[in-house]
Amino acid sequence: MSNFEALALHPQLLKSIESLGFTEPTEVQARAVPVAMEGKDLLVTAKTGSGKTAAFLLPVLHRLLNVAAPNSGTRALVLVPTRELALQTQKMFQALARFTQIRCGVVIGGEPYKYQVATLRRNPEVLIATPGRLVEHLEKRSLDFNDLEVLIMDEADRMLDMGFADDMQKIAGAARTDRQNLLFSATLKHKGMNQILGILETPVSLQIDDFQQDHSNIHQQIVLADDMAHKYRLVSGLIAEEQVQKSIVFCRTRVQCEEVGKNLARGELRVGFIHGEIPQSERKQVLNRFRDNKLQVLVATDVAARGLDIADVDLVINFTVAHSGDEHVHRVGRTGRAGKTGKAVTLVDSFEWNKMTSIERYLKIRFEHRVVAGMKAAYQGPKQLKKSGKAVGKKVKPAQRDQKRGQAKKRVNKDKGKRTTTAPAKKFGQVQDQRFGAMKRRPGSEDDAAE
Repeated sequence: MSNFEALALHPQLLKSIESLGFTEPTEVQARAVPVAMEGKDLLVTAKTGSGKTAAFLLPVLHRLLNVAAPNSGTRALVLVPTRELALQTQKMFQALARFTQIRCGVVIGGEPYKYQVATLRRNPEVLIATPGRLVEHLEKRSLDFNDLEVLIMDEADRMLDMGFADDMQKIAGAARTDRQNLLFSATLKHKGMNQILGILETPVSLQIDDFQQDHSNIHQQIVLADDMAHKYRLVSGLIAEEQVQKSIVFCRTRVQCEEVGKNLARGELRVGFIHGEIPQSERKQVLNRFRDNKLQVLVATDVAARGLDIADVDLVINFTVAHSGDEHVHRVGRTGRAGKTGKAVTLVDSFEWNKMTSIERYLKIRFEHRVVAGMKAAYQGPKQLKKSGKAVGKKVKPAQRDQKRGQAKKRVNKDKGKRTTTAPAKKFGQVQDQRFGAMKRRPGSEDDAAE
């Protein structure tokens, strides 16, 4: 008897599991499935790649197989942050439900609205959706959740990051109250999490892993860089040095993503890129080509940091440092999946040093420093470092300090009798409005908004 049989799942589900070649449940599956099968609300902290999708789909399918409701509407809703994760969840659902009559529908942005209305009219027993588009359907009364028995929120922290807190509340409020709630998140530390946790009723809490301390199977490195041109060379050099078959390069902005992709494509590499402005059909095509080994490198913004379950990604390169420790974890989590080893390299210039060290402190680890052959940076970090790794300035003698203070003191304008200050020095990327003395940014001095 396999360990999956010990979970007492429906025979049709065990048949699907066997056909997929799974014999041993992951930790999140072994611990979450029995609790969910009891009908209790569940709060699970688990990283991506831990098998959590099956951990919530299996008990839902088991419930629908054992409790018939032929005249009901949608009985289970899976709420996810991104289109890619929705399609990945649909793929797993189809694999697990292949020997059943249960069908699912998908409602995501970037696809024709009228086709989704047609899908909803067929009353799929399970619906997989992103919050924004689903709220549109609720407001236009294309569907209702009067028969909803199970509400699943996957990657809840990511949905909060993307500003979906209000949409999540609206969706929960539109569902019947006597339902089961399952919430999965990589972390519960998000500032808006308490508001969302109020949706659950006396949940069983399971902490499967500490995502901050995880990824021990991923070798993480730092490569120092002088500027963007140097980073372009470093990306190509890293891929050549590692001789990997599949790499993902993460960028901060859409423009940057396209520039890096085009730069890499000038060589002999087969490269594709995805970001939020690319139509869903094209993004899906690029991802399928990458999965099928027709592309060697995928360049992406953080829209791809979660929801991509692509096997055998050998190397992740952070072209720019992630905006937070959580996002860094999800980026590097695209490699080293399912217990395999992986490697992640972050390119760091002088403007990103502090951000990178703050991520190291947050994750309580130190990344190995690496030099790409023939491409050593002139920048080698802050000139003076304490043992703790923090930069310190030069000591100033009291006489020098007093002299500097005197130079900075306000002087009296004899003509107008008003006190003025010396105009501040102009900073990089800024110009001064001579009429008001206000500082304005030059156009293009800031990065594009994050995805």
